[in-house]
Amino acid sequence: MNDISVDQLVLQFFSSPNLVWPGMAADHPAAERITAFLRALDSRGECPLVLPRRDVDGQPSTVYVVCWDHSHAGRMRPLLHAAVADYLSPFDGRVASLMAADPVEAAVLAMVGSGTTFVLRPTTQTEGRLVVALKRLVRSLQGRPRRNPVLPRPVGRMLREFDLALAAGATEQSAAVLQEIERAGGISHENVAFLQIQRLSRLGRDRELLAHGSMPTVVHTEPPQAVREAILAAWGRCNLRADGALDLDGAAWRLANEPIDIAMLVGEGIATSADVDALSVAALVALARDDARLGLALYASDQLPDELKLRLATFVATGADDEAGAQDREQSSQTETKTAPTSETVADDGVVSVDSWFMWLEGLEDGAATAPATELVEAWEPAWRVDARLAQAIDDLSDLATDALLSGVAAFLDTADAGHPSPRTARALASRYLIEERFGPADLAALAALVAIFLSSAPGRDEYTSLLDDIATFAPQWSSVASAAQALDLADTVACGPRGVPEAQAQFISTVLAPLNAQRQRLTSGLRSLASMITTDVGLDWDWTVADVGEASNPAQLPSGLIVLIYSLDAGTLARVAASLAEQYPTITVHQSSDKVGTPALRQHSRNADLIAIATGRAAHAATGFITDNARGRICYPDGCGSASMLRVIESGLDELRATS
Repeated sequence: MNDISVDQLVLQFFSSPNLVWPGMAADHPAAERITAFLRALDSRGECPLVLPRRDVDGQPSTVYVVCWDHSHAGRMRPLLHAAVADYLSPFDGRVASLMAADPVEAAVLAMVGSGTTFVLRPTTQTEGRLVVALKRLVRSLQGRPRRNPVLPRPVGRMLREFDLALAAGATEQSAAVLQEIERAGGISHENVAFLQIQRLSRLGRDRELLAHGSMPTVVHTEPPQAVREAILAAWGRCNLRADGALDLDGAAWRLANEPIDIAMLVGEGIATSADVDALSVAALVALARDDARLGLALYASDQLPDELKLRLATFVATGADDEAGAQDREQSSQTETKTAPTSETVADDGVVSVDSWFMWLEGLEDGAATAPATELVEAWEPAWRVDARLAQAIDDLSDLATDALLSGVAAFLDTADAGHPSPRTARALASRYLIEERFGPADLAALAALVAIFLSSAPGRDEYTSLLDDIATFAPQWSSVASAAQALDLADTVACGPRGVPEAQAQFISTVLAPLNAQRQRLTSGLRSLASMITTDVGLDWDWTVADVGEASNPAQLPSGLIVLIYSLDAGTLARVAASLAEQYPTITVHQSSDKVGTPALRQHSRNADLIAIATGRAAHAATGFITDNARGRICYPDGCGSASMLRVIESGLDELRATS
């Protein structure tokens, strides 16, 4: 397409030597017929542009069928063949070789380029019927959006990316992947609902989760354990407490009168949950059902509140009375333990269940293993206890197993213990991302999370330098304005981490941020402010200011007294974001919170804030749900857990507030 407008191009097409519609005069007899064809220009959908041409009066016209690109031409070929070939016009299925020297064809070339246009040459006898046939074809295609020629990705890969985006706190990416899954199809409506519920749970949007339109169906479909826990925990957070205190009697009444039978989701498997709210709801169900077996299973949990343990004590007594039965169960369990292999368990249906990281890795070589569920991994021996052996097992895997291996990163991040990092495993997984050159938005968010785990262990000089050098080597492939937030998140993670080797740290920051500095005029002021902090921290005296931009001469006008609440479990991220906001928007008030549960201060900040940014990831749902319940302003979710992602979403939110003020 050249620089002149479409109207000029069309006018050029109908200029000399084309006599079919001279000057595109409105009162010309051909105007009405041709105008109907020109409507295809408005939408550029599946309908092609049909342009007639006649160089000599009295001769039949030549018809150009203009497609928008090569793939569109490929789809039009069989349709044209069915509509006109060969009784109305000769048609060999080939696109025409248009001549740039011809002013009429030059107009077409300027519009869509070469290789996209068919030329039909009817006879005097067939010209009228050809126009009728093309009108019929255009009517059938008019209004249809252009088909996406990109083949959908396998659903399995999209599901893995969805899990990874959730684990890495990439909110926008998880929403985009979920929409892609829905468009692609291939999974049932129930499974789509399961994914939506998992995402709402991760974001702490409990009431929205409970109001999900598929909830009446979901409770009858025996959903996965993760979905059961998500629903029960959401219900518990919304109903277990009154004025902040545990209200068991009121919650039991509300559960009994719940329009949707949430209690159907409770089974003995829920006793393995680590979510105190899900366990509490399950205990209420056990009491309501007078289910001694379920009560005993729940009583053994260390997470259950003491008030509920006291109420379940009656079941403990019942279990003691049933001493013979308990002994039978214990003997049966011991027998199963003795007969089963040490590294695997065989279920009743003969399916071998994976019970450790190592057993899961063993299954990757044949490509049959699937991503481990987080609730399953939580029952395994923690990665930090077997860090060295696990890293070695990952390193020993063949390259062919890398794709299957990376499907387990979401579960690794979900079950990572901040107090007990597993740096060697994180290092081994990060290396696989580099080997596979996986640098999508969710992959970069996961890579930043793995680097954070690695750095939290204060690695030695050699390990520190090696990882930073490896990642920096691939920086030209992913560090750009398009991925500025992810690049800054990763750079900020390194800048805020231990300075094992200052010169290596500075070199890494320099390599990653150099492309952004070169195009800093395309970054927002907030991202430039954060980038300036990062480079200053590592001793780089880089200029991130931009001259001659509107924001410099016209400071942002925000509503007076604006209050922003930023929430994350990472206090360092909050400090970075607050400092940048204070520099960019000195008139706004910023409150920070890392509370894991609802507090009076968090309630007040939530109610007073005009804008709230909540970083998820392995979220403290009790707090995020609490914020959501008390919020009166706009809530937004960063597409990552880093400072840059949070800054970006806050700036977007401030822009909306500015526009509506």
